[in-house]
Amino acid sequence: MQGKDFIIGTLKSSGYLRTDSGETLLTIIPMQAAQSPESAALKIATEDVGKMALVRGDFSGDVLYSATIVEIFSPATGILATALINKGIVSLEEIKNRISEFESGKIETQDQSKLCALVIGHKKKSPGAINANSNLSEFDFNEDLALHVEKGIEKTQVQRVYRRTHEELPDDINALGPDFVVSLHCNAFNKKVSGTEVLYYHRSGKGKRMAEILLNYLVEHLKLPNRGIKPKTSEDRGGYLLRYTKSPCVIAEPFFIDNEGDLARAQEDMDGLTAAYAAAIDQIAQETIQSSGTTYGLGK
Repeated sequence: MQGKDFIIGTLKSSGYLRTDSGETLLTIIPMQAAQSPESAALKIATEDVGKMALVRGDFSGDVLYSATIVEIFSPATGILATALINKGIVSLEEIKNRISEFESGKIETQDQSKLCALVIGHKKKSPGAINANSNLSEFDFNEDLALHVEKGIEKTQVQRVYRRTHEELPDDINALGPDFVVSLHCNAFNKKVSGTEVLYYHRSGKGKRMAEILLNYLVEHLKLPNRGIKPKTSEDRGGYLLRYTKSPCVIAEPFFIDNEGDLARAQEDMDGLTAAYAAAIDQIAQETIQSSGTTYGLGK
């Protein structure tokens, strides 16, 4: 929190925030990153375009780096907050201090901890894709990754889920009652294809938003080709899980395990990959808290 800047304005679909003084580009990359800020503009959900928001990050010129949405305001709340700030009744610095107190635990709140079901794709006896040279399987890689994420994440409850059978998995997850579901997989094709993608159920607006968040973090860390978010029907590969979980669900395909370069990139910084997943899960959980189940609430 220390040193972060706060601004209030109206969200635009292009990743800009319109304020009284002009437009500010919101980008997820840090200020010192080599890539252009426009290449990683903060994704704005369709339903939030035109709404007022409180955003924080590192301000430089007309760009807010490492930008995250702190709060989406209802129309009435947005007008009121802006009026209070303009009249000097409350300042952005005061808002910042109150958020710092909230995040540090100095302000007591009701239990808002969200539960993420972290599903390990495949199982020991049916391990999914395998790298021919190392004999590393999709299941073994993701089981180790899930253990690290579960230990490393602090703001969100995480429960690992193992597959018994393909057909029983949605019911097993539903019995757990998670707020959202992230399933860990790896891609494979012809040992040459490379890149990162995240799958979601084609009728789930909340799943789509989750996929956008997770994809941003994975692409930023791995620096592999961005293959985008992919909508899936129940008949598509992976679609059965996406369709029949009661909570919004995404399937992560961060790299191609049969591609030596992709696998090497994933393995060279497992701590960084763990941190990317943890940050994405925390952001998804935080958006459900901020919205109280409305604007960003992750209903199916």
